[in-house]
Amino acid sequence: MKKKWLGIRVAAGLCAALGWWGLLYPELALTPDTVKVSVEDEEGGYTELPREWSFDSGLYLDLLGADQGSITLRSRLLTELKALFQKNRNDS
Repeated sequence: MKKKWLGIRVAAGLCAALGWWGLLYPELALTPDTVKVSVEDEEGGYTELPREWSFDSGLYLDLLGADQGSITLRSRLLTELKALFQKNRNDS
């Protein structure tokens, strides 16, 4: 049991460390692989907008100046963890 908690603490520490670097150097964290700009349509679906990527594009400043509620954060890690917990709950 102690090994499990140690693994969780190490994983949380690594996520915190990587997040810290994203705050210090946002241009390294905001890449085409990590950020997708999309628009919500009337049916609730999302259409991805094509975007030219460069480190000088000003995406970080656009995100800072966005209105409240206009940014949706999605994490593949959290999505996978949610699916895992739901599977474990259904198996019990």
